[in-house]
Amino acid sequence: MTEASAPPRGGALAATIVPCASPDLLRGLTPHPGLDTFRRPEAQHAALVQIAGEERGCVTAAYDPSTRQLVGYVAFHAPSPVETWGDDRSGALVELGAVEVADAYRGQRLAERMLEASFADGRFDDTVVFATLYRWHYDLTRTGLGELGYRRMLERLYATVGLVPVETTDPEIAHDPANRLLARVGPRAPAAVVGEFERLRTRRW
Repeated sequence: MTEASAPPRGGALAATIVPCASPDLLRGLTPHPGLDTFRRPEAQHAALVQIAGEERGCVTAAYDPSTRQLVGYVAFHAPSPVETWGDDRSGALVELGAVEVADAYRGQRLAERMLEASFADGRFDDTVVFATLYRWHYDLTRTGLGELGYRRMLERLYATVGLVPVETTDPEIAHDPANRLLARVGPRAPAAVVGEFERLRTRRW
């Protein structure tokens, strides 16, 4: 495990980034009250601790070293069993489930830095990492963006680590222009893993 400090910009508060943080490290942090996009900060913190302990789980954490407060994270995990991708027969696909940064710590490129740290050292080069962008998860109020603008913003962010838009027959994504499937095929991903992603991506409904 390596740690890197993100330098403050324009008076922003500094944060330390830890790729694939251990459950113990995460337990020792207090969630920032601004980490509430998906659920209450305490509930999200508990979910991150659980993800960090899973076989395909990885939580890259950004925390304020002066307060030991969790101020941002990127969460990777096995595909959800209730979605198309949960029918993964390879047991190797990884979903980039969420990226979140507390308001007070924005302006440091923390989201981009956490993603870069997550993919450093070829961590996901032997699999397919995908992300499903759903408009009902978009933080439109805080950003002032519309649904399509927010989707494009996420596409630019995820492109910094090689995730690109791909077509899919999944109805939740295909039937709404504000939704999108992004994926990165690792350079060492076995053909069977890539083939399984292709099967799920293009399955007939």
